Amino acid sequence: MNSKLATGWSKVSLRAKLTALSVAIIGVLLIISSLGTVALLRTYLQANTDNVLIKTAQTLRVEDPNLIRERIATRQLQLPALPSDYYIAFLDRAGKFQLGIEQSTKPNASVPNTSSLTISAVRMTNGRPFEVNDQGTPVRDFNPGSGWRILAVTLSNGNGSLVVALPVDNNNALISRYQAIGAGFGGLLLLLSALAIWLTISSALRPLKEVERTAEAVSAGDIGRRLMEQGSHTEVGRINSSLNSMLTSIETAMGSRDKALEQMRRFVSDASHELRTPLASVRGYAELYRMGALQNKPALDDAMNRIEAEAIRMGGLVDNLLTLARLDESTDLALVNTDLVPIALEAAKDASVAEHKRKIVVLNLSDEEIPANYQAKAMVDAPAFRQVLTNLLANASRFSPADKNVELAIGHEGHKTIVEVRDHGEGIPKQLREKVFERFFRADNSRNRETGGSGLGLSIVKTILDRHQATIVALETKGGGTTMRIELS
Repeated sequence: MNSKLATGWSKVSLRAKLTALSVAIIGVLLIISSLGTVALLRTYLQANTDNVLIKTAQTLRVEDPNLIRERIATRQLQLPALPSDYYIAFLDRAGKFQLGIEQSTKPNASVPNTSSLTISAVRMTNGRPFEVNDQGTPVRDFNPGSGWRILAVTLSNGNGSLVVALPVDNNNALISRYQAIGAGFGGLLLLLSALAIWLTISSALRPLKEVERTAEAVSAGDIGRRLMEQGSHTEVGRINSSLNSMLTSIETAMGSRDKALEQMRRFVSDASHELRTPLASVRGYAELYRMGALQNKPALDDAMNRIEAEAIRMGGLVDNLLTLARLDESTDLALVNTDLVPIALEAAKDASVAEHKRKIVVLNLSDEEIPANYQAKAMVDAPAFRQVLTNLLANASRFSPADKNVELAIGHEGHKTIVEVRDHGEGIPKQLREKVFERFFRADNSRNRETGGSGLGLSIVKTILDRHQATIVALETKGGGTTMRIELS
């Protein structure tokens, strides 16, 4: 049963839930208020009744029962302000009726049963009012029906007792009318409250409809859709701002994903073309050898050299891909305050050998040869930074004319360490200088094929420097060519 209620409650709209809970709380408060008011009203009416009973008893208990009627008739005795219905009785010590005075607006009205009120029983009441029902049975709690409020006291001469009784019907009728009016007014108030709460909640939740529509639009592919900004001082405004930030992040991520996919498709196309040519060459030479076409040693040596060159080219492409894969794992770098000059000298020496004795000179930022004790320190991971210089020098050597030197300049500018790799080739068009660091990007596809480039070297450099929190930009070399400028903190 509880699970069914929970399931049913979960299907109710938030607006209906909030309205129902709010009206329920108001209803409970109205009931508590009404019960408290009725209790106060009952206590007030009973206190007034008791006050009249006490004053009347105090006035009549000193009178002689035999003279009471004459004194009242001749106005020698003024009774307190009794209500229209009342009953006064004088009893002897045994509780027998001696004299009674009654007044009632009802025909054939009954009178309270006083036969049990002997003088000892009267004394046991201690002069406190009490209530009996219409059968004369004392009641301890509130009597909602007919009955009497009675005060019994002994006469001043001790020869009997006086009973003063007022009916409780009028008080009960007044309380019943109040309860009926309160119930009607409370119901009307609940209805108006429910309507007002419903309208208020509907207005407050209206922005959620906009959120719903925006979510549907985004799910349908409109990732540029945004919610209306409503200021950060409201809950809805903060939610809208957070959702807009999330949607912007999603749009950026999807854009990056699409861009990466496009780059990957281009790379797969380029890589397949790159690999098809050397594989075709290797296969062709292998078929020539199988067919016996390579009979003399010079022809065989030439074929083996071509096969080796194509294998090296394919191996370089695979090595670059593995390097990028390792960098994507985001393993921590061991950053140490390192002198970059020895690393630069070693990288320049290795690059000059690898690039067929091309001259690579190491300078300071003033284009002067580095003195023996020259230092340029920065927080780097030495092996990773060595790879940065190796890639940049290889790239500069690849696109620089054979009769031109490649320059590696290093030094300080303010609090930053600067490293520049300069070539004197054709240079990079200004509109492409930022894109050359993207993965798989090639400024000139045909030229990269001729030089053996895979379009991954500079993206490896950029990834490593990003993890160093360093920057690299492509600038124009004075006199023509490209300068790759690195700034390290």
